[in-house]
Amino acid sequence: MAGSNYDTPALREALKRLIRSQMVLKGMEYKELSERLEVMGIHQRPGTLRTKITTGTLGAQLLLAILIAIGMRTLDLEQVQDVIEDIENELAQDHSSNPATPTM
Repeated sequence: MAGSNYDTPALREALKRLIRSQMVLKGMEYKELSERLEVMGIHQRPGTLRTKITTGTLGAQLLLAILIAIGMRTLDLEQVQDVIEDIENELAQDHSSNPATPTM
């Protein structure tokens, strides 16, 4: 739900970074992720996965399935929180250096 407290640009970016970093560590492309999910009974095309991950818009069930499919066995939530705070700082700096122009 757009605009809610749990759907923020920082959370979306953190989600994207979490999944992509694990995929890179495993040398995994979207096609292989799609195939691994298929074995689990989850039908997601590589392009659809790419879009969902890139935009950071996917449900909790798919997130858990993806983490399992890529072989992630632990999740350090403290580290995730640090990443979110870093992203929020980056976004704040971007906003302060490029403030929106007022509209009439």
